[in-house]
Amino acid sequence: MATQPPPDLDPALYESKAYIPITVVAVTLAIATTAVALRSYARAVLIRQFGLDDWAAIVAVILAIGSGTMVASNTIYGHGRHIAFVSTMMPPTTIFKYFRTFYTSIVLYNASLTATKITFLLQYYRILGTAQMRRIVVIAGIIVALWSVSQLLVVIFTCTPIEKFWMGDDYPGTCIPNLPFWYYNAAGNILTDIIVFVVPLPALSKLNLRKNQKIALIGVFCLGFFTCAISVIRIQYLKLSTDVTWDNVSSSCWSVGELCSGITCACLPTLRPLIAKIFPSMQSHPSNSSENYYKKSTGRDGTGPRSRNKNNDNTTGSMRSIIYPEDVELQSDDRSDKEVQLNKIERVEAHERYGQTLDKLRLGLKPTVTTEIKVGTPARPQPSWGHSYTEGGESSGGFGGGIKVKKDLIVTKEEF
Repeated sequence: MATQPPPDLDPALYESKAYIPITVVAVTLAIATTAVALRSYARAVLIRQFGLDDWAAIVAVILAIGSGTMVASNTIYGHGRHIAFVSTMMPPTTIFKYFRTFYTSIVLYNASLTATKITFLLQYYRILGTAQMRRIVVIAGIIVALWSVSQLLVVIFTCTPIEKFWMGDDYPGTCIPNLPFWYYNAAGNILTDIIVFVVPLPALSKLNLRKNQKIALIGVFCLGFFTCAISVIRIQYLKLSTDVTWDNVSSSCWSVGELCSGITCACLPTLRPLIAKIFPSMQSHPSNSSENYYKKSTGRDGTGPRSRNKNNDNTTGSMRSIIYPEDVELQSDDRSDKEVQLNKIERVEAHERYGQTLDKLRLGLKPTVTTEIKVGTPARPQPSWGHSYTEGGESSGGFGGGIKVKKDLIVTKEEF
């Protein structure tokens, strides 16, 4: 038997849109979690270079799952229903539980957003391997970290004591007004997002890649601006009316979407090894010039040298011949980096020679072994009393004629 509304309650207030946050949270978190899982597989298994940025991505998605779970589970306490229905048709303590869950979701949202930005910056620090670019990344990281941590602390201690946030106005204590604080928070997050996404673009534009490859690579990194667009859209939903349980659905859904979008964009550039393994035809090769980039053969993020995977070096091609966006390190034009540039060029040349050797082996060619014997010059004996030596090192007199020593050098070369 259907529940009859009280005489003073509008039947329209019985409507519910609780399914919206549940659906949004389920879909967006599934995408973000899948992206992080694929990133971890590609980095830890395929190229065996799992670094700090990968750990940061895992932390970010865990916090996002926590925030999304709070948003979806808050439907139990009236999220998606009108406040009049919650206060009239549900237990009196329901509204307190709603605001407590809402508070938890806000804290986890800011924590996840901070971890996502750190993921991007650590990833840039690893990819952009020159001293100049790393200094820029460090400066951007300091700015972003100071802002993000300050906002996280403000959100946690927005009320004194903290429980006043969900206990209501009758509870003793003080709180920072939601507005304009939420507007300041959103504007600062958008500004730091733009800083994070703009940092790698000048460096990526200098890569010596084919035009279509460069456009695709920059396009992948520019997907992060989609997150900025979501943040801008989210601002218009921050102002809530007295019907907070109903109005908060839109802002909470956009908040979860913003987190998942940022995490997914951070993972996309690292999925190239996995895509190349599934679709070998998408493999790309370095251009002829080796002065602007090189293939990494060792980890630059503190994880140590990359382990060689024998299963990848087969006759159908080598996974190392693929240029991964995260494996391209730019060179600086500074004279102080000249030695580093020469080292990078040697690595590229060694990689090219390795590839040529594999090609010849696949054609059935066998190497020829050449042995050269180089005869050394006679050793010049030490002078002694009663001896004089000619310009050629011969003894011209005295006791015994000098002993001639020949030093032979045998050199073996293996060539095709």
